Amino acid sequence: MTKKLFSMAMLAMLVTSFVACDKGDDDNSGDNVNVNANTNVVDLGLPSGIKWATCNVGATNPWDYGNYYAWGETQTKSKYHWDTYKYCNATNTSLTKYNKNESNGTIDNKTTLEPADDVATAVYGADYSMPTTADWDELSSQCYWVWTTNYNEQNVSGYIVYRPKSDGDKGVKVYINGTALDSYTLSDVHIFLPAAGYRSNSGLYFAGNAGHFWSSSLYGHDPSGARHCNFDRSNVYPSSHNGRCDGLSVRPVKRP
Repeated sequence: MTKKLFSMAMLAMLVTSFVACDKGDDDNSGDNVNVNANTNVVDLGLPSGIKWATCNVGATNPWDYGNYYAWGETQTKSKYHWDTYKYCNATNTSLTKYNKNESNGTIDNKTTLEPADDVATAVYGADYSMPTTADWDELSSQCYWVWTTNYNEQNVSGYIVYRPKSDGDKGVKVYINGTALDSYTLSDVHIFLPAAGYRSNSGLYFAGNAGHFWSSSLYGHDPSGARHCNFDRSNVYPSSHNGRCDGLSVRPVKRP
C-alpha cells in the first residue's frame, strides 16, 4: 500500500539530502502516471556516472511505495497475472515479445526493454530508464547499504543506500542486527529504497518486509522472467529474477 504524504509542515523538516518527487498515480487505476520530466536524481559517485532517482515511479516522497508495473508495461492495473499481461496470450508459453525460446512463444531474441516499453522512459523522458542488471550490481557493490525500519521517522522499512565515504565502505551491507557507522546520517548523499513488496494477481505481498525492483534485462534462462533487485532485512540480491507478469517497483536512473 502506498504511503501517504503527511503534511506540508512535515516537508519543511526534511533533511537536505533529498527533495520530494513529483506526484504520480498510485491507485492502480490503469492510467499512466503523470510526472514532471524534471525528476530529482542523486549522484552516488558511481563509476558509470549514472544518477539514481530519489523516488519510485508514481511516488511523491522517497519513503512512498509508488506504483507497481509488470515488466514491459507502462500502466498500472488491478490484476497482475499472465491473463492480463501485455506481451503474451494469457500464458507464459505464449510470449509475443522479448523471447528467445521456441517453447515460450514467438521468438524475437530481444533481451532488453525498448524505450517504448520502459515505464521510466515513458514517464520521465528519453534521459531516464530502468536500471540494467549491471546498474543494480554496481549499486550493490559500490555503495554503503543500511537497513532501517523507520526511515526519516516515517515508519517505513527499506535500505538507505549511501554514497560511500571510503573505499572500505563500498559494498558493505548493514542488515537488521548490524550497527551502522556513526559517520553516516540522513544529511549525507543517499537514496532510499522502500520495502514495497510486490503485486501478484490482485494481492500485495511482503510490503514492509521486502523490496522488488525491476531491471530492464530479460532473464536469460527463462524468458518468462526478467531480472530484478530483491532484498529483505537480511539479504540483498541485485540480480535475482521474477515472472514478468507480476507488479514490481521501478526506480529510474539517468545516464550521463
